[in-house]
Amino acid sequence: MLVKFFIISIFLIIGVDLYFFRAVKSFIQSYNKKSKLILKLLFWSYTVFTVIFMIVVISYFENKLVAPKFYRIYVFGVILIILVSKLVGSTFILFHDLNTLFLFLKKMLFPTIETTQSRTIPRKDFIKKVGIVAALIPFGTMVFGMIKTAYDFTVKKQTLKITNLPKAFKGLKIVQISDLHVGSFLDDEPLKKAVKLINEQKADIIFFTGDLVNDITEEAIPFMDVLSQISAPLGVFSVLGNHDYGDYYYQKEDIEGKKHNYELMKKVHQKVGWKLLLNQNHVIEKDNERLAILGVENWGKSDRFPKYGDIDKAKVGLLETDIKLLLSHDPSHWEAKILPQHNDIAATFSGHTHGMQFGIEIPHFKWSPSQYLYKQWAGIYSKKGQSIYVNQGLGFIGYPGRIGILPEITVINLV
Repeated sequence: MLVKFFIISIFLIIGVDLYFFRAVKSFIQSYNKKSKLILKLLFWSYTVFTVIFMIVVISYFENKLVAPKFYRIYVFGVILIILVSKLVGSTFILFHDLNTLFLFLKKMLFPTIETTQSRTIPRKDFIKKVGIVAALIPFGTMVFGMIKTAYDFTVKKQTLKITNLPKAFKGLKIVQISDLHVGSFLDDEPLKKAVKLINEQKADIIFFTGDLVNDITEEAIPFMDVLSQISAPLGVFSVLGNHDYGDYYYQKEDIEGKKHNYELMKKVHQKVGWKLLLNQNHVIEKDNERLAILGVENWGKSDRFPKYGDIDKAKVGLLETDIKLLLSHDPSHWEAKILPQHNDIAATFSGHTHGMQFGIEIPHFKWSPSQYLYKQWAGIYSKKGQSIYVNQGLGFIGYPGRIGILPEITVINLV
């Protein structure tokens, strides 16, 4: 799957560069010949470098090797930033082309109407030049998000109402973390900072709702000592996310590779002291009262994501009267399966969306492109007496930063 992604990326990069180069030519048209030549060489040299980089990454995957982390995370991240910036700039060139098409059609259909070429051409050239300036805005913003806010860990506090919550569990403090994607960390310093902040919340219980790694379980091994420091009196409970199965690294037919990844993932969770719930449950008893923690494997409504989750299996052995809290990585599971079929699930805890690592989040207002893909994408949602909390993740993947949507540690008090 990743090989296909990188091949598509190569064609996209070449296509965008060919299109965006028209804006570059307009921008440098007043320069002398030598300056023009140097800038053109720099432009196309970057394109060639990018294509070669992508081909090298593909060769790593085809040979079942992992490319050096710095190149995978930050070189690819810079390539992504520049690509997005050029796409934004290209919208102005597209506007220029649509304007040119409109004038052509107007001349063909209404030949008697005169157009003032002397005023139109400079205006069209100006639009192309604006494309260069417009491209600098997302470039600067994304660089800031990579350097400044990628590790700006934020604690969010939330009260969650549970009907018929046993008296023994009123005021229970849950800390939820999600989407660590430790494969994106060059070293463990940011993770140490996050773990310190997590433990400072003094939670009664901790939930981790999936996506420990980017591609393969081996990414987590260098961070096991730090992860094992996450603790709570009632335990740390975890589930798997779509990235934890090795589906983005191993070929579909590589059953043995995926099995190795899955078994190693289970061992990692065990060694760091997390109770991994694979369509299972764990009952906490206090003062003769019960609270059931259920965890399912990944289940995503989209066909792009695996559907391994089985809530019925996770309920085996529970009482009808048990208050049930469910850990399920993908929030699309909630409306697709949980609400219509499992009205005894009091609350669901999910992650997955990252808030797309981009958006606006201020008091009384939040927006992200993520909301066009997921109806429940950040924060708490309630319907029919059931609730879901969607954590926006602690790590990052793809773009090595965050803009507006900060990495999240959630503190939830049950009432």
